[in-house]
Amino acid sequence: MYKIEKNELFTIIHVELEGIKISFSDYGASIYALQTKDVFGKYEDIILQYKNIKDNIKNSIYLNATIGPIAGRIKNGVIKTKDKTYNLDKNFANKHTLHSGQLALSYKTFDFKILESSNYIDVLFTYHEESLINYFISVKYRVTKNQVQIKYTIETENNFVFNITNHAYFNLSGNLKNNIKNHMVKLNTKKRHLLNNDLISKNKIVEEDIFDFSDFKPIHNTLNKLENNPIGGIDDIFFFPNHNTSTPMAIVYDPISKRMMEVYSSYDHLVFYTHNNTDNKPLKHLDNHPRHYALCFECEKSPCGFTFPDASNPELTKAKKYSEFIIFKFGIYNN
Repeated sequence: MYKIEKNELFTIIHVELEGIKISFSDYGASIYALQTKDVFGKYEDIILQYKNIKDNIKNSIYLNATIGPIAGRIKNGVIKTKDKTYNLDKNFANKHTLHSGQLALSYKTFDFKILESSNYIDVLFTYHEESLINYFISVKYRVTKNQVQIKYTIETENNFVFNITNHAYFNLSGNLKNNIKNHMVKLNTKKRHLLNNDLISKNKIVEEDIFDFSDFKPIHNTLNKLENNPIGGIDDIFFFPNHNTSTPMAIVYDPISKRMMEVYSSYDHLVFYTHNNTDNKPLKHLDNHPRHYALCFECEKSPCGFTFPDASNPELTKAKKYSEFIIFKFGIYNN
């Protein structure tokens, strides 16, 4: 079932199916709220949410929003296609572009429609961009039992780089009872991009013990070793060569609530981020906004400048159609 709530800022679509309660916003085609059950069957919030709804507008952490047309950092704000060079605004360190700068889909209001079936509900968001480039994007959330699938499709009239993801901030403890340092994480790769000081890929893949999540381990094992790092935590790009879409890229669970999430995707990269930067806007369930209270798994294509053979290419020509998906699957960890 679903219901629609309108306020002076944006529209919220509330959806409830067995095992999941989720809300979406037409502002940024965002996940607005999400609840799943713990081991005792209790529903609680498992993503960050602002205490004041007005704080969602132009928020600096891209809370739970669709990220695009280009996720991540663009070196020197320059995009080159085979027929044109684009200079984007430099909103990161006054040198680079982060999450598309002024083009950011996170701050656009989407059109939407809803399709209800016996075992799923689709919320389809659409947006037509005509400023610097001319393209049409759809973001379809399909909610089924204990699962959310996000499907992205794009058609463009200009050759351009597209790399769309979702920036949901997860905390499986429930109602932010704890930070995410004791969350257990497993990634189906050891391969990580070597980054420069501005978190831009050096076009080199490395394997380092500190970032090895090939077996379950608590996040604090890595965070403690990064305590004096200016980044403040994990904000790293992992590469999944020869990725099988039926195999989870990431699995995370909370050892107390036993909530578990598996992440599947058609993409071959994933940014693992531990909520290192905050915007000082109070969160629901908290009167402040401490860091490391959430984690993000941002599935995406190769970052700009990555040229490894067989890796995905984010450049989309006007003759082709962009079609990718991300799945968040929820359950209880029983091992």
